[in-house]
Parts: sequence; structure tokens; C-alpha cells
Amino acid sequence: MITVHAYVHALPAHRDAYIEGLRALQAATRANDPGCLRYEFWASIDDPNAFVCVEEWTDMDALTAHLDAPHHIAGSAALDAYRSRPGEIQIFQSTPIGL
Repeated sequence: MITVHAYVHALPAHRDAYIEGLRALQAATRANDPGCLRYEFWASIDDPNAFVCVEEWTDMDALTAHLDAPHHIAGSAALDAYRSRPGEIQIFQSTPIGL
């Protein structure tokens, strides 16, 4: 499984528009990417304009297909006008385990 943490930041004056863009990207990803196991955004409790997207993919091919998909390219481009800085992306190869 591939896990992605994408740290993104909205311009304060455009936070609501940014959140709507994140929601649209999330919905399009869930509807169009069969290799997507999880795609969720979470807001920071310290910075109201900071978010993290936690993604889980079946494999690297599924993530690559998502990054090349029209809905991701368009959704990401639409968010660019509302970003305060470039995102920070971490990609992990992981194996779920139980406690």
C-alpha cells in the first residue's frame, strides 16, 4: 500500500473557496480512481489555513494514474489561485498492522 501525506495551505482571504476546491477534488478522486483506498482532508487545530490530505493507494501505479488523471490535474490547477505556498508531499510504502 502507498500512503501519501500532502500538507497544503490556503490564503486566509480565500479559505472557504479553497475548502470547496478540496471537497471537489476529494469527490472526483473517490469517484474516478479505483486504486484509491482513502482520500481525506483534515484541518490543522493550530493554523486554520493549513490542511493535510491523507491518501491510501493500492500501489504506486494507482497513485501515478491519479496524478495523471484529468480530474486531478484540473482540480489541482483550480486550487492554485487559493494556495498560500506550494504543498509539501510525503509518500510512504506501508503495510497495515494490527495492535
